[in-house]
Amino acid sequence: MKKVILALSLVLLLIQFSCSPKSSSNFELYMTDAPAYGLQHVYVTIDAIYLRNEDRQTWTDNVLSQPKTLDLIGLKGREEKLAALQLPAGNYSAIKLVISQVQIVTAERTFTITMDPPVTVTIPCSFTVLADGSVKITLDFDADRSCTWDGARYGFSPFVVVKSIVHH
Repeated sequence: MKKVILALSLVLLLIQFSCSPKSSSNFELYMTDAPAYGLQHVYVTIDAIYLRNEDRQTWTDNVLSQPKTLDLIGLKGREEKLAALQLPAGNYSAIKLVISQVQIVTAERTFTITMDPPVTVTIPCSFTVLADGSVKITLDFDADRSCTWDGARYGFSPFVVVKSIVHH
C-alpha cells in the first residue's frame, strides 16, 4: 500500500510540473517597499513605465496598458507585479517611471499631491534579455525616504532603487 501511495505521489508531482504553463513573457517588473513610519497609506499613481534599450539607444513604448495605483505601505514584505511582457533580446540600461499623483494618509488626514507635469524617475538598471531566458526585476520604492513633512504639509520626492535582478 505504501508503494502505491508513493507511486501516485510521484505521478502527481510529474503532472504538476510538466503541465505548468510556461510564461509568455521574458521580462517581469515588480515593486516592493520597506515600512514607512507614521503613515497609514502612500498611494502612488504610475502613469507609464519605459525601459531603455542600450543596443538601440531608444526607450520602449509604455509597458503599462493603463495607469496603476499602488499603496506602498501595503507592499511591506511582499512584491506586486507591475508588468510582464516580451522584450526584444538585448542589453537594457534604465527603467523610467512617470508618476502623476500621490496620496499620503496619516491618522489625522489625507494629503493629495498632484504632479503637473508628472514626475519622471529614471532608475539606472543594467540587465540583459536573452532570446531563450527571462529576467525578473524588483524595484524598492522607499515611501519613508520619498515623503517629507515640513510641519504643515507633505512633499514627495520619489526614492526608488533596484532591489534585485534575477535571470532565469
